[in-house]
Amino acid sequence: MSVRECHKCIIFLVAFLPLIFLTGCWSSVELNNRSFVRIILLDKSKEGIELTLSFPLPNRLIPGQSGGTGGLTGTPYTYITKTGHDIGEAYRLIQSDISRAITFGQTSVVVVGRELAKDGIGEILEFISREPRFHINTNLYVAPGKAKEITSIPIIFERFPVDILLAYERDLVTIDTTAKDCLVASYYGGDMILPLLKVETKEIPSEKNKEQKWLGTNGAAIFRQGKLKTTLNTYEMRGAMWILGKMKDAEISVASPTDGKPLNFMINQSHSRIRPVISGDQIVFHIDCKADASLISSQSNLPLQDPNQIKKLEQSLVDLVEIRMKKAIERSKNDGADIFQLSSYLDWYDPPAWKKLAPHWREEYRQRVKVLPHVSITIKRLGTMKDPVRFQMTE
Repeated sequence: MSVRECHKCIIFLVAFLPLIFLTGCWSSVELNNRSFVRIILLDKSKEGIELTLSFPLPNRLIPGQSGGTGGLTGTPYTYITKTGHDIGEAYRLIQSDISRAITFGQTSVVVVGRELAKDGIGEILEFISREPRFHINTNLYVAPGKAKEITSIPIIFERFPVDILLAYERDLVTIDTTAKDCLVASYYGGDMILPLLKVETKEIPSEKNKEQKWLGTNGAAIFRQGKLKTTLNTYEMRGAMWILGKMKDAEISVASPTDGKPLNFMINQSHSRIRPVISGDQIVFHIDCKADASLISSQSNLPLQDPNQIKKLEQSLVDLVEIRMKKAIERSKNDGADIFQLSSYLDWYDPPAWKKLAPHWREEYRQRVKVLPHVSITIKRLGTMKDPVRFQMTE
């Protein structure tokens, strides 16, 4: 064999050997044979768990349109409900009734019924953590009653129910809590805060003024050791959002220091930083919060071109935000629930101190720990008008 032929054989072997290690996807499931879960609804039942899954219906989706239409082809989604002793059993019963393989790769929202939340969400987090296709950025909500009640909510603004709940998270209308946040909280005792939904009845003009159910947000739910303990109203929930640095595009009103008339501001963006300080037996958490505000309307004759008056307005905003933050902190301490995960900051800054305090952390948090908010708000935009619009008679 010549040298040239040897080179050809070597090149052939180098090109052929990698193909030996290539294998087929023997366990793959074609896309057309999959059914993608968008929402999971979980309720307590006599058997154990009532599981409701929401699926889009591919046969009702029109090519070229996002989500299909409800007028010609019917609703482009459906719900399937089964009960079982646990989530796994109910899930298998649903799978046995449909022709496609269930996958959780596109699950975006999990809603937990109030009664089930009182018993604890440990089983839910266990299922999420062990399901390899489940995304850890899935949002969790608590329903005011049964989670399954959401299936009766008419969809008006969006095409799919999941889009409504995702908008709450995207626009920071309420607390943004993901499966990842809950799993991290479970490591530090299971104290957490979840957004709370509400279902009310309204007359909707676009639906011929018929009374229909309407989905919205209504504060937040406090969990202690993974179980629903109590709830925060909307006012207290916004204080919690300030602490977590998740306040954005929120309206806040203060009284003018000159005539007491309201001025309305829009909070553009907020950032928070939590610093634990240990001095002897005293533990203090400092929450540094900064935000920018824009004036959106004024009914006061306050001279906005006066820097001293602007400083007074900024201080009024700071005082109002600190009151909200202190109210949320007070509620969490009274319930002995470290919903802001202050223990994780202590563990990060001073691991030996956390190791010593961990066995009785809730009592320490309730009795000895101090949480001090420090807020700084800067008014950056006042608009093009220096004075409020007034109708005046001119000669």
